Amino acid sequence: MDAALIAALEAASPTEVLLVTITLPSATIRLTDGGFVVWSSQTYDVEDATYGSLASVEAIEDGADSQATVCALTLLCDEAAMALLIEPEVQGSLVTVHLGAVNRSTGALIGEPDLLFRGELDQPRIAAGPSLSLAYDCITEEARMLEPNEEQRLTSSFHRQVWPLEEGYDFVIDIEERVYWRADDPNPAISR
Repeated sequence: MDAALIAALEAASPTEVLLVTITLPSATIRLTDGGFVVWSSQTYDVEDATYGSLASVEAIEDGADSQATVCALTLLCDEAAMALLIEPEVQGSLVTVHLGAVNRSTGALIGEPDLLFRGELDQPRIAAGPSLSLAYDCITEEARMLEPNEEQRLTSSFHRQVWPLEEGYDFVIDIEERVYWRADDPNPAISR
């Protein structure tokens, strides 16, 4: 963490700010949780004219044991923005969350913001109420690696989803045999 940022955060009443960047296939959204901030010649604002505003960022905690770091973002947006944000191509878009400190008198960042989270958009949840909100679960690459791949089977139907005209698995038997993925096969004590 930057020394100037550490000193600013340890001050009596620091002005903390979150800088959220969402890189969609068609646009980049830069939002902050207070005012507007210029960082590396990019402006982070409270509200994006197209995509709405940042309602909240759930506390980001390191994963423990067999869990990976996760983050939940909630955006306040209208129906048009929501339609853009829940398109299938948006899933997997890069998300970064940085923590910074702002000088109250000048509005400038103090030091270099610290990266809290780098991941991707995963699952959207729409909430209706006085205003529309869209909550997005964001996960890291490590979380993707911990997901089970139960949907991938050595079956003819799965094989045809990948290669439609390929008939290689049409007459396969003994597909119940376990296939180890991302790991070496265990060394059996008795060979077949």
